[in-house]
Amino acid sequence: MFENIIGQRQVVERLVAETQGRLLPPVLLFHGPDYSAKCSTALELARVLTCTGGDRTVPWGCPCRSCTQQRHLLHPDTLLLGGRYFNREIAVAAAALKRDDRLPLRYLLERAVRKLTRRFDPVLWEGDETRIKKVEPLLSALDEKLELYLPGSQGPDDKKYISGIDAVVDLCDKIADVTSLDSVPVNVIRRVSIWSHLASQGPGKVAIIENVDRLNDSARNALLKTLEEPPRQTYFVLTTVRRGAVIPTILSRARSYGFAPRGGADSADVIRKIFRDEPRESASIRDYFSFVDGRGFRPLAERFLEACVGNGDLELGLLDEIELTIKNMSGSEGFRYFAQELTDLLHGILRSSEPISPRVIAQWRDLLRTAITRVESYNVQPTLALEGLYQGMRYSA
Repeated sequence: MFENIIGQRQVVERLVAETQGRLLPPVLLFHGPDYSAKCSTALELARVLTCTGGDRTVPWGCPCRSCTQQRHLLHPDTLLLGGRYFNREIAVAAAALKRDDRLPLRYLLERAVRKLTRRFDPVLWEGDETRIKKVEPLLSALDEKLELYLPGSQGPDDKKYISGIDAVVDLCDKIADVTSLDSVPVNVIRRVSIWSHLASQGPGKVAIIENVDRLNDSARNALLKTLEEPPRQTYFVLTTVRRGAVIPTILSRARSYGFAPRGGADSADVIRKIFRDEPRESASIRDYFSFVDGRGFRPLAERFLEACVGNGDLELGLLDEIELTIKNMSGSEGFRYFAQELTDLLHGILRSSEPISPRVIAQWRDLLRTAITRVESYNVQPTLALEGLYQGMRYSA
């Protein structure tokens, strides 16, 4: 178990001990930066908890029906909710499969796609199907295109091989663009609660809620009621980038597991072993994703920051250029990528001799967090959030 998790030895050892000793709590909070294997670890934990095989070590290749379903991310006793970097992960997995049509890379693409499509499980939207009506034909088309690249399938010939993968990526982009998956409706959380009390197919059920800090107030309150007395053998794995962003009432009900940022050596291992590629010098996983995806935000973030600290006016057309790049990555997800690049630049200023005080940097970071919340939790258009962020940063400088 957990043999595919790279660079999180302490968390893995703790989870193995608690799982084998039957000491695992019903509510777990995985906190740490993006690209630190929180979701991968949660999915592997779900596989372990639902395994019906006889091997106590629960190896990745366990042949039981439950583990087979989990490897394809199709197990009915595991739910996935919340937002994440869907587009970028799918694009990188697609690029890997274009380079090399090997079984592990087919699983990589399938799982990246399923992380998106499982957000539209019928059990989550029962009675509220009209909210995902626009997504349903896209999901059907995606299933048809993806089937050719699933493990064990006979892929298309050389001429259609690359274009077919591109079609999968395009459909995923359209699906992610239809609705904001960061904003989980309260009714979806209520259905998770109902689902948690239903009989399971095996030894356990697992609900994975990513970026739980982004839930709106109604959804948080509904989740709290479920977490107060979770049903026996039902586990909730919550994730967040910042533990401090999670409300205290949820923190008090969850056991925390800290995921450390991956260093250069671990990042290189992930790129080689998972994506079957050669790492660039000193590249983090996020840098690698940005490079492969080809929709980099760093130059745009640099120009935006220069405009905030400079004496001149905002570069003509810059906000439109940023907005277009964000839109190409389905709105809120793209805005978060831009915000991450801007945050990195602010960290760099703190470590440099730039004549900008730490107080101003702290104010800018607060403004940036507010802008992210407006886009992800309140569905504010990225253009309006960018304009407000620019004005706020210029006023503070």
